[in-house]
Amino acid sequence: MRYKLFFLGACVCACIAMFTQAGNNKKQSVNPILGDISFEKTFGEKPTADVSNELRIATHLAYVENLLRQKELPHLPAALKEKRNHALNLLHQYTVNGVFPENVDFPGERKPCFIDQNGRICAVGFLLEQTVSREEAERINEKYQYEELLAMNDPSLDEWVASNGLTKEECAMIQPTYGDPIGNPSYTANKITPAYGVSSSIAGGISLSLNTINSIQISRGGAGKTVPLLGLITGAGQIVLGLTNMPKDQTNGFGAVYTNESQKTLSFINIGLGTTSIILSTWNLLADRKPKEKPVTWNIYSYPVQGNSTCFGLSMTRKL
Repeated sequence: MRYKLFFLGACVCACIAMFTQAGNNKKQSVNPILGDISFEKTFGEKPTADVSNELRIATHLAYVENLLRQKELPHLPAALKEKRNHALNLLHQYTVNGVFPENVDFPGERKPCFIDQNGRICAVGFLLEQTVSREEAERINEKYQYEELLAMNDPSLDEWVASNGLTKEECAMIQPTYGDPIGNPSYTANKITPAYGVSSSIAGGISLSLNTINSIQISRGGAGKTVPLLGLITGAGQIVLGLTNMPKDQTNGFGAVYTNESQKTLSFINIGLGTTSIILSTWNLLADRKPKEKPVTWNIYSYPVQGNSTCFGLSMTRKL
């Protein structure tokens, strides 16, 4: 039973770490399907916080264009191949123009934006605009401005995708996400991502429960090792969770230094609570578990007397 609980605790910690990391990666990547592979393939490293939106987006679009041009489509009719090639030429033109939307409504996140408040249109929107009309692009924007393309349930859009020799998955690969404009004085990174908030809540709840049980067992003595072992695992996992999500100070385009104070506070809470779990669990493991001898003992006994009768006696012993 002890080893099953040990394994369960390890699985819980691993799931928390995986959930947080996956959530963070999706929130910050330039594309929900391809992630940042375009930047890594082009520059040999992952993009850092000081890389501009324009560079990340242009790098992504050029990478996807090349990827789609290399794809072999032997069963696609010639007419659709021609339309597909025209769409990719338009994508190349859009990338060279370098005029991309900005995300001003979701600070601290990267989100798709079909058309922004200044009328700047995204890559897929540009293809729709050039092959159908601006009105059609604006209609889609009214319904799905910040939606990922695969979540857009629109028959007209699906028909347009198919009629241009593309698939919806390929269009979703094209669609970039947009971060906060660099140098925007209204930018605030004072936000906790849902993934980090949920994982911290789970880890915190488990740690508090185990800390309570550890404290009770320390005061009573004579308990097993299952709870303190789980406490050590959970505590270590929560410390790692706090350290990996500790935000760094950043500098915006005006030279002002800012940091995500909310996430920093939560990270310190995770580290502190995890440390407490390790201390209490270690104390519980090392505590003297020998049962305490009772200072007073008593015993009832019987003895025979005359007439084949039996009497009972009571003895009491007190240790000084």
